[in-house]
Amino acid sequence: MKRTLLIVGIIVALGVGLGPWAYKTFRDQGELIALPAFDYRTNDSWAALPAQMPPAVWAEGWGVDVILVGPDDSLAPRSQAQIASQTDRAVEQSKRLAESLSVIGPVYAPLYRNANAATDLSAALKTYLDDHNRGRAFVIATDHPLPPEMLAPIRADEILRERFGGFLRLTRARGDAALFSSVAGVENSASDFLAYCPPQYTEAATCQPVVEIGRQDGMMIVSQDTPIAGDNLTGYKEWLEANVAKTAEPLGALEEVEIIDIRRPGETDPMPESGDD
Repeated sequence: MKRTLLIVGIIVALGVGLGPWAYKTFRDQGELIALPAFDYRTNDSWAALPAQMPPAVWAEGWGVDVILVGPDDSLAPRSQAQIASQTDRAVEQSKRLAESLSVIGPVYAPLYRNANAATDLSAALKTYLDDHNRGRAFVIATDHPLPPEMLAPIRADEILRERFGGFLRLTRARGDAALFSSVAGVENSASDFLAYCPPQYTEAATCQPVVEIGRQDGMMIVSQDTPIAGDNLTGYKEWLEANVAKTAEPLGALEEVEIIDIRRPGETDPMPESGDD
């Protein structure tokens, strides 16, 4: 009886002592911080960027970029300390995946606010297309369904969609039960999903091949030994060369010039009328 009371007393004491800590740690974590919108024209709005600008399609022919919307790139901090820690983890996680995905091409991974994912990812893709893409082909790698708002330019622009190589689904090796649609809300409509895909793909599976991922040191990595995306990206540059017109180099800013009258040979300015003597 005394032993039972002793055990109960220890449990009560632990509950009283650890209760505030447990509540603070697991329950009372504070409100989420409302982060300002990212400016994707600045490098610190990206978890991964190429070390230098890749060559434009009109300079060196077809190249393929990777847009990575992967694990830990979305931020939902409850303190200033969490802003830094979540950002650092996003950068490290993107670096680990980029080590494998860079066999395809340069990797771009935007940071974004979890509560404003559609808005931020739309802005990130627009900035990539406006400032970084320069006519190159690209694929999108993701470990979760993406908002349709982000992908609206691809669906609306047939010329852009021709040089979009499809999605790479970063999926744990657990079988078909782990698969997901790369676009939110269209998992039950193959025809709707294919509206985001380039014309060479006529089935949903071919437009979003699985890339198997695992864990190493608490970070996700590409774990498969076979080539990423398999047949999708084998010979992709050759297919582009044969089927897609390259974007022409944009004209530079027009210089201001002086406009003067053009006269035929022999023409001169009319003589001024002479005044009366």
